[in-house]
Amino acid sequence: LFYPVREQLNRAIIYTDPVEMLARQEYRNTLFHKLDIVETAIVRGQAIELHRQSDPYGRGQVGFHRIWPLQLIYHDIAWYLICENYDNGHLKVVRVNRFTDYCEIIDLQGRGLAVQGQRLKIAQKLLKNGWGLFLGNLEQQQAELQGTLKLEKVRVRFFEEVVGFILEGDRRHPRQKIREGPKNSFGKVAYVDYQIDLPDRSLNEFSLWVNRYMDSAQVLSPPSLVEKHRQAARDLVDRYS
Repeated sequence: LFYPVREQLNRAIIYTDPVEMLARQEYRNTLFHKLDIVETAIVRGQAIELHRQSDPYGRGQVGFHRIWPLQLIYHDIAWYLICENYDNGHLKVVRVNRFTDYCEIIDLQGRGLAVQGQRLKIAQKLLKNGWGLFLGNLEQQQAELQGTLKLEKVRVRFFEEVVGFILEGDRRHPRQKIREGPKNSFGKVAYVDYQIDLPDRSLNEFSLWVNRYMDSAQVLSPPSLVEKHRQAARDLVDRYS
């Protein structure tokens, strides 16, 4: 007998299954229709050319891109592709659905799994070192991998309403430090300080995590992040005024 003892409830917020798209008549013309080519290119170390159709952050990334695909990953709400720029070795993480179903192999010979594995380890090191999926620009990556990039000392104070939840996450990041504050009259910890050193490239994504806790969080450092969080609070008040 089979019983579903475990279940994973995370799901993508966009269509990912070509069979389901066909059944629902919701064809999206995305890279999900060519994942077989992408996966083959990964294991053969082949470079491919893709066409990006969506650029929600306005960074001028629409158009053709030549990359070495390294690994498909699922994170939070979507599928992503860890890849390396074909021309300059810039490592990045891109969302699969933002590319069309155009996918052409441009290097049939390939560079082999050994090189693929080496580059993937470097990309995973960057992911582990930062917060979120943004791996920074090429110059930031080079400095970070060479150990010359200065990390930002980040400290956030979380208050009583979420103290238990913050204390519970003792493996959110390998470099984190959590320090308890004084106890209130009821014997409960009034606040905890969450401390972590992060590369500048990760501050935006870290800030999005802090914003989940609304008025139960206060950024204490660095000054740039303090001001960003303060301004976001002001903007929210103005929106409700």
